[in-house]
Amino acid sequence: MEIKNFMKMFLMTIFFLYSFQSCSDIKNKNDDDELLNKEINNAKISNFDGFYFVGINSGIPSIYWYDFNSGRSKLFWHDNDERVLDLLISPNNSSAFFITKRKQRLKSSQPAIERGKLYRIDFEIKKVESITQLEEGIQVIPFWADNDRFNLVVNSIDKTIASYVNKNTQVYNRFGKLLSDNTEVFDLTKDGYPITKLPQLNYKSPNEFYSVVERNDSILIRQMKSKKEINTNLVNKNILQIEWAENKIYLIMLTALKIDEKTKLEKYQKLELIIFNIQSRQTAKIFDETSTKRFVLIGDFLIFDTGFGRDSKIEIIKIDSLTNYKTINLNGGCGLRNI
Repeated sequence: MEIKNFMKMFLMTIFFLYSFQSCSDIKNKNDDDELLNKEINNAKISNFDGFYFVGINSGIPSIYWYDFNSGRSKLFWHDNDERVLDLLISPNNSSAFFITKRKQRLKSSQPAIERGKLYRIDFEIKKVESITQLEEGIQVIPFWADNDRFNLVVNSIDKTIASYVNKNTQVYNRFGKLLSDNTEVFDLTKDGYPITKLPQLNYKSPNEFYSVVERNDSILIRQMKSKKEINTNLVNKNILQIEWAENKIYLIMLTALKIDEKTKLEKYQKLELIIFNIQSRQTAKIFDETSTKRFVLIGDFLIFDTGFGRDSKIEIIKIDSLTNYKTINLNGGCGLRNI
């Protein structure tokens, strides 16, 4: 009799704990949904009046401006003696630097840049300002550390000892003021080639309600309130770029298919631009473009470049309707950073 009573009490306890946990899970899920809906209703979409990009003009990579109001692309900066090597817009789309080159040649199996220059675009008055002359180098690595700090790394062979590589790192604020200038010397025979650490991907949403998690070749979205995870059904993919839309509904990722390292295929054989709807917990749209290089979100628009060389172009997608708004085609090609 005592055993029966004990088993009865044990089962009742298990049932109570299970019911309590289920109610807790439902409450947390409702809390997640309520917070998300509130964020969506209060979302503020920034104004989209246009963007800068790189396009060919008279055979030379130059800077263009796409004007949203007129729907036209206009030549913004061009020099017959300089070619735009790279255009870097700040994460919040409020500042920009670009690098030009006069001549490029091969040196020690690495591309060398000679007589290069760093320029800044003043977004407020829409003018170009010359910042500095670049040192001759075998590698140039520019990147934004955040919205206020722009890093320029130039690696060059030491002029005295050929086995030495000088790594010069300059940091500028968004107004073009030099904040620091540091040079490190690497002995290739002992230290190896200098490695530059780039900023990590932003896996957390701006409101910190969600975070992207990669586990067992799957991409999941963790809800920070309930700790529950949303299965995206995206597997065997490397995330190259990730951004959270201002409307709080969409997560946009540029992914590459993981390939067996033992194969002789290219590292990234297939690229996909994926728009995932957090509210409905499902993929809203996939752009299966093997040549997509990068994308940017401005207001309610998704902008990405695709294609190579003369066939390169820029697509503008309206996020709220997930429809193509405009395709930018220039004679010679165009891209968000380079061509």
